[in-house]
Amino acid sequence: MSDPDTPTGTAGEPVLTPLDGIVGFRLRRLQARWITHWGHWFRALGVSTTPVQGGILLLIRANPGISQVALARLLQVEAPTLMQALAPLTRAGLIARVRSPRDGRAFELRLSAAGTAVTDVIAADMGRQEDDLLAALSASERTTFLSLLDKALASADAATAAISAEACPPAGETSPLPRD
Repeated sequence: MSDPDTPTGTAGEPVLTPLDGIVGFRLRRLQARWITHWGHWFRALGVSTTPVQGGILLLIRANPGISQVALARLLQVEAPTLMQALAPLTRAGLIARVRSPRDGRAFELRLSAAGTAVTDVIAADMGRQEDDLLAALSASERTTFLSLLDKALASADAATAAISAEACPPAGETSPLPRD
């Protein structure tokens, strides 16, 4: 029996109408499809990495010897989050964590020979994979889409910084945001 408060489509199935105008919902759906497409595309080429791992490999190739701290900053993630992404790459022998000769407390990241080979496949085919996924967009629409995404990211960064500042007031002040 269907819920009388749930709108239904022509076949009586639930509809997504309440979420149609929510940008975050659509971005999440696109991201899920992109991750699935990436997985199928690159597995067919013998590469079993996630898009995040593939991006990390590309960044390490572009920045050989980058420290874990610098990579976390570049990706705008916390160190524990980065470590979760690095662990399978290290176990698979794609990257090596090497103690920095300049700072014995820090680790530098380098691609292994196997990591270089995987990164070469990703770099060579990443454009074709994305072209396939976004085939419905013309070159001009894709440029506009990327420009709009950049603008939305800048806006989101500003909004996040503003709300973070409100949530973490200077010592002695109380935040206007409710706390759990």
